[in-house]
Amino acid sequence: MFFLNPQSGIPLYVQLQQQIRQRILSGQLLHGAQLPSVRELSAELHINPLTVTKVYQLLQREGFVETHHGHGTYVAHESPALKIDARRREIAPALEQLVTEALHLGLSEKEIQALLSEKFRRLQPKSGNAP
Repeated sequence: MFFLNPQSGIPLYVQLQQQIRQRILSGQLLHGAQLPSVRELSAELHINPLTVTKVYQLLQREGFVETHHGHGTYVAHESPALKIDARRREIAPALEQLVTEALHLGLSEKEIQALLSEKFRRLQPKSGNAP
């Protein structure tokens, strides 16, 4: 379900937190979906159960999950506005890197917008071809 890369330089808990958050924001994990237990996920990923506990606690503080003691951890219900804000926060670092690189390369905002539009057109699934 999740993949962690110990060689990436990014702490394992951050990788797991990001992957769960992204799956919730993308709709791959829906409201009310139960996440694996701490014990199950730590065994599956070969990490310390305290790492999974930390991730679940951080996600709960962010409002992404709800923990019902004795029953498990579930994807929390979010308002659409909160989801949009969370998605924007999630993409912000990549956008900042893109703009910084564009400025270093001397590309204008208009050029970057054109490149983004072209990339969206090429990568966006075609209607009718979607599974």
